[in-house]
Parts: sequence; structure tokens; C-alpha cells
Amino acid sequence: MLLFMNESNRLGNALSPYLRQHAEQPVAWQPWDAESLGLARRLDRPILLSIGYSACHWCHVMADEAFSDERIADQLNRDFLCIKVDREERPDLDRIYQLAHQLLTGQGGGWPLTVFLDPETQAPFFAGTYYPVEPQSGQMAFGDLLDRIHQVWTERRDELRQQHLQVQQALKAIAQPRAADEALDIDALADSALAQAAARFDREHGGFGQAPKFPQAPLLMLLDSLAVDEQADQMLADSLAAMSRYGLMDQLGGGFFRYSVDAAWEIPHFEKMLSDNALLLGVYARAARRWQRPDLLRACQLTVDWLSESMRLDGGGYAASLDADSDQGEGAYYLWQRAEFDQALAAAGPDLTELASARYGLDGPPNWQNQQWHLLIARDLDELTRADRPRDQVEARLATIEQALKATRNQRPPPARDDKLIAAWNGLAIEALAQAGRLLNRPEWQAQAAEDLDAVAVRLFGQEPPRSVWLDGRSAQVANIDDHAAVLLACLELLRFRFESRWFNLARRLARRIERYFMDDETAAIHFTSTEAERLLTRPLALADDATPSGAGLALLGLSRLGALTGDARLHRLCRLLLGAATGDLSASPVAHASLIASARQHYNPPPLVILAGEAEQTQAWQQRLADRPDVISYRLSPGLALDEPPERLADLLADGPARAMICLADRCLPPLHDWHDIERQLPA
Repeated sequence: MLLFMNESNRLGNALSPYLRQHAEQPVAWQPWDAESLGLARRLDRPILLSIGYSACHWCHVMADEAFSDERIADQLNRDFLCIKVDREERPDLDRIYQLAHQLLTGQGGGWPLTVFLDPETQAPFFAGTYYPVEPQSGQMAFGDLLDRIHQVWTERRDELRQQHLQVQQALKAIAQPRAADEALDIDALADSALAQAAARFDREHGGFGQAPKFPQAPLLMLLDSLAVDEQADQMLADSLAAMSRYGLMDQLGGGFFRYSVDAAWEIPHFEKMLSDNALLLGVYARAARRWQRPDLLRACQLTVDWLSESMRLDGGGYAASLDADSDQGEGAYYLWQRAEFDQALAAAGPDLTELASARYGLDGPPNWQNQQWHLLIARDLDELTRADRPRDQVEARLATIEQALKATRNQRPPPARDDKLIAAWNGLAIEALAQAGRLLNRPEWQAQAAEDLDAVAVRLFGQEPPRSVWLDGRSAQVANIDDHAAVLLACLELLRFRFESRWFNLARRLARRIERYFMDDETAAIHFTSTEAERLLTRPLALADDATPSGAGLALLGLSRLGALTGDARLHRLCRLLLGAATGDLSASPVAHASLIASARQHYNPPPLVILAGEAEQTQAWQQRLADRPDVISYRLSPGLALDEPPERLADLLADGPARAMICLADRCLPPLHDWHDIERQLPA
């Protein structure tokens, strides 16, 4: 008997835009909740778990093909309990079942992720990714797969349960930290990670590995932290230059795409994620400041433009992603026909087409399916400058060209935007925006980041326990370690801009929560999910990086910086315990734990810290001078600042008095100084 009809689809009121996209499909989709899991047990049906996200092209393809097919929907509704999950809303489930896919298939997963689960335990017994409606390229048709799964579940259930018991045991083993064979040697681990990165480095095109090629931001961040290493600098500089020059960056509207389908960074997969852009903005800003390179500075400006113009939500904070597809197909918003390109420039003024074609590569063959062009920087300013066309003229004409092309493109149907406000990704974006503003002398960026932090604090951290996702006045999911740690770092960065008691109090609250709800009482290992969250098949560790830095790496850096600011010895002890628990995993695969290694290096070799207090005009002048020392962390306590239960290190400085500066070097703080020349002499050269 068919127990589900179309009206049984329960996604119409979901918070996630991705889930709502499936609300009108003939599949009787359910959300992941106690009601759905209980129903699967009562019906004794295996669960089909489908995990995707709003900007995912192949998720849309499978939705349009398989999940919109009435015949397949009948199979699904008859033989399975179908659950749809947004991996951005539930990264905990995605982590568990991506790892299960790897255990079951021996291969990496991806999206859409298609997993079949035992209804009693939610343990997986079969996993795959995209399946076509008809057989193609050696792939089984989805309907045939469903028949096979149903048959095996009906006739050989005991065998399946024995298999998934082994998967469960493997997942639980992976969720425990590895025993360390030797003491932690962070410099040796950094050297090993650098060697592993060098072995994968693409010396021709920059970046790591071959197609498809991802930015691998955590690895770039490790290279950035090894600033005195010539090899690390070369790999970082080459990668940043290539990614911002070619097709990975949107040369008109700004923002980096998710990844490149080719090794030369020319043609991207066209989705844009807030997380990728947040991480890359920070790396580019630090590199632009350090090397004073206009191309890297341009990448920062374009990324901030994209954040501000395309991603900012009403009231502050940033949306999660822009879709790869628009109404006219994958990447259509970004691609150019020759006639449209010429027409846009003809309207802007004479003699622009030749320069624009040389700039963006339209004087060569089409680079998209031999029919259209995806814009890239084919020639830089020096290559476009000549005797009858000086550099300043080229720059002015290029500005006109960019404006004309962007105006034409803005008339096209835009890609859909997923307006979920995700705590972790917003924390990363806010920290990066504020840091870029500080390093590049753009206080308006810092001010925007301050507004965004206040929005995130109210919408997601104004409740107990804090939440991970917000949209249109609704919040969902208990905040994970990435959420806590990324927002902690955003608070600490903005305290350098303006020391607000509400940001300081939030930072201390987040640190306490990290210890209480995410650190294992016995091992001190950091877990991805809070003990307040629902119990799942396993509780994954948060040690290894994926597209974003690991929660442990972010937490270590945040706890270490807060400990330096407050002088709280307990926070330093937590850092040591965290690293001790991670030693075995770090040693087993250094390059997979790049962010944790980078954070550990800064913990053991902290930058000089300067805390300014007293008379406002003088301390403001000192802080401006310290801005010329990006290797120094400085905070300015404004007169009249009141803190709840101020830590001992700050308590004396809060009292009214003349301008003074306390310098802390590693584990010791010097007596307050009252003269700029004395401050300069005490800081390392």
C-alpha cells in the first residue's frame, strides 16, 4: 500500500531555501528530525538520505531528473523513507556520511550525496553521489539502483546489518584521537606539511594538484604563516597571482568561484561560497600588505565589493552562497557572446573594443565550450601599455570598460542567492573584512564588519544554546565548534578596531563554551558537535581541515589570543591540552591539519602584544603608529570602558590616568610605559 502521497512532502516550511526547492517534488521528502526517523522505524523502511546545498549544480541536475520523475518518485515513496538535508544547515550530518561514503566505496564523496541507512540505527549500508535516470558512463540508472537496494534490504538484511556494524565501528574509531608515538614538535610538523605541499604544487599554474583544482585556503594560510620560508613564499605568491588573474575570480563583479574545472584556473564551476571568499580575502589582504602588490590589492577590493553588493543581508551579515546556475543555465550569468560584448562597449565609447578584447582574452578563441568567453585577465597593465597609449590612459579606459560590461551583465537574470546566515562562515567573513580594513587602511571595512558582528551576535548568539543558522527571523541547529571559534576570532579582530565590552564579553563566553561543550573531558580532543546537540551515529572530531580550517585550528588560535589579552593561564592550559590530544593525528598527516599547525606555531611563538590605556588622543596616536607594525597585536582601552569582572591583566589599565602602554612578550608583560620612544625600544625589531 502506498502510504505517502505528494502532500506528505514536509519541506514547504523548512528554514533552508535548498530544502524548500524540493517541496513541490513528487518525492515525499522529510526533514531530518525525530518524527521522520521514528516513522522510518515504524514503517521498517530503509532511509534514503540525500544531502546537497543550494548552489550545487549537480544537486539541481539530480533534482530535475530523478527526483522529478514520477516513476522514480513512486519507487522512493513505496520502498523508502526519503530525507533531504542541506549540508550547510547540517554540516554534522554531512561530515558523518561523507566519511561513511569513503569507508564504503574507498573514494571521496561530494554532492549530491546519496546514502541508504538502516532505520533502526541510521547506520549506512550503501553510498554514492549523483545518479542519472538512464545508465550513462558506466553508472547504473537510479531506478535500477533503487530496485537492487530494495531487493537486498528485503532478502539479505542480516548481511547488510553485519556490514554496517563494521562501518559504525570504523566511524567510532575515527572519532577518537590517535595515540601519539612521540612528543609534539610543531616546527618539524610544519616542515613536513610544507614538503607535502611542495610535492603537490603545480609549478606551471600555481595551486595544488590538477583538475578539478580548489583554492585549498587552509594550506594557503599555513604558507602565509611560514613567512620567512622562501619556498612557502613562492608557492603562496604564485597561487594567489594565478587565482586572481584567471577564471577563478569574477573579474567584473568580484568574488572567487568554488573551484576550477581545469588545472590552469581558466574555467570555474560557477557557484560562489561565502566561506571560500572569506578565507581568501584574509590571505590576499595579508599578502597585499606584505608585498605591496597592486594585483593582490585589486583582488581584495573586488572581493569586498562582492561581499557588500551581492551578499550582504538586511540588518547585517552575509548570505551563504550564489548558485552556479541561473534561468539560462550553468554559468550563463558570467559568459559572453562576441556580439553582446561588442555592443556593450560600443555604447560606452569609441575605440574600447580592441583594448577590452586584449584585456579579457576575447582576441583568442572562445574558452567555454568553443562558443562563449569566460573573462580572465589575459594581459596585465604593462602588456597593454604602449607609446601611444600610456599607463594612466589604459587604467582610465579599463575602468570605463569594466563599468560598461558590468552594467550589461547586471541586466541578465542573476543566479539565485541562498540567504541563510551561517554563524561560522559569517565569523570568517567578519574577521577577514575587519583584518583587511586594518591592514589596508580601510576603516570603512572595519566599520561594516562591526555592524555585521552585532547582527550575528543578536541573531545567533543571543540565545542559549547559540544557533548555527538564521533566516528571516528563524534560527536553527545548535551551534557547532566552527561557529563558536570563527565568531571568537571575529570578536578578537574587532576588539583591535574598537574595544567594546559586548564583543569582549561574547569572546569570553565563547571560550567558556568551547571548553565545556566541545572538549572531551578525558582526552581534551575537540569535537565538531556540542554535547547539547542531538546524538548522532558518531560524534566527529574537528581536527582535520576540509574546505575551511578545522574547528580545532580556529579554536586554538582564538583561545591563545584571548589568553594573551586577558592573561588567563587557564586558556593557555586548554591550548596545550588541545594540542596534546591532536598530536597523533598531526603526526599521521601534517598537510591535512594545516590550520592547526599554523595556529600552534603562533601559540608557541606569539606576536608582541601592546595594550594601550589612558588619555584618548595620545593612545589613538600610538595605535596609528602601531598600525605600521602588522606583526604587533594592539588593543586600545578607551577612557571610561567598563568590563564585567575584568581580568587582572586589564583591571589596572581600566583606571583613569595618563596614556600608557603595556607590552607583553610571550609569557611576560613589562611595566606600563608612557613615552612612544620607550615603546619602540621595547618592541622587537
